Amino acid sequence: MRSITRRDWLAGVAASASVACQREGRGEPQRVSRGDDFYKGVNFTAERPHHYGTPQAAERLTSLPDLGVNAVALVPYAGQRRDSSELRFPLRMERDEAVAETARQARELGLKVLLKPQVWVRGGYPGDLEFPEPEAQDRWFNSYRRFVEHYSDLATRIDADLLSVGVEFAKLSREEDRWRDLIAVARDRFDGPLVYAANFGEEFENIAFWDALDYVGLDQYYPLPEDLATDEIVETIERVHRSAGKPVLLTEAGFVPRTRTHAQPWETEPGGRFSLEAQAAGYEAVLRGLYDQPWLQGIFWWKLGTSGGGPEDDSHRIWGKPALDVMARWYRGQD
Repeated sequence: MRSITRRDWLAGVAASASVACQREGRGEPQRVSRGDDFYKGVNFTAERPHHYGTPQAAERLTSLPDLGVNAVALVPYAGQRRDSSELRFPLRMERDEAVAETARQARELGLKVLLKPQVWVRGGYPGDLEFPEPEAQDRWFNSYRRFVEHYSDLATRIDADLLSVGVEFAKLSREEDRWRDLIAVARDRFDGPLVYAANFGEEFENIAFWDALDYVGLDQYYPLPEDLATDEIVETIERVHRSAGKPVLLTEAGFVPRTRTHAQPWETEPGGRFSLEAQAAGYEAVLRGLYDQPWLQGIFWWKLGTSGGGPEDDSHRIWGKPALDVMARWYRGQD
């Protein structure tokens, strides 16, 4: 059984949203208590050679509670070609049995689980997918419906705390009725809270179906100015929160270790020289600006992979980097 019932969870969300909606003014957020209901999370992704279900992945997972982490996003992928409207899943590294085993291990460690299935577009990006021909669009949504059914069932099987129904379909998410149908499919098969992980910018700010979900989900890659101030980002997120009337989850956020990473947080090669300090500074800026906002219900950093990384790694991974220490300090509640 889940640690809380859906009724209890919804009562907590309602209280959180009420506090946030009553808050007035801007400036420094009031310090708020971050208890067990706040998702202090990371995206724990399957990476070669030690993907989900391996002893090495389990060892990595075991280290997370000491970092203040209380939640993991498990990210099984479907594969798709840009010129296809059919999804292929599950893929080998994220087989259902391996996801279930990793979820079981997370549970034993006291970690909450967000099941966050995503689509890997070969040679492309999910946000660019669109199908001008109605028949092709029908085929894609029918295929994606099977994807949602499959992972809604898996979320129930692994006793997930939270399920994402989609990630960064910037053009396809304009099809409001289609997504409301998909959300209804997920609700029929999974009785926990639902989120959609919208890309920063136009998609996040214009989703029309937030009311059908339990959380507003943001993949937080809004650029930061040179002084790393987050005022404009906070105002944008709060505006969407107020319109939707739902608490917010940062379903992703992250930076690579490059001096220009603040200007293009989503980019793996944003320019500039290698800099662990710049990556850590991005983490500090986002946490300082957003962590205590009362409408925020959690963060899932991108990312910690099953096969590690280290201080010489130039990707979004933060194993062994100062950014990991920044995250842990905030998650543990240390000043």
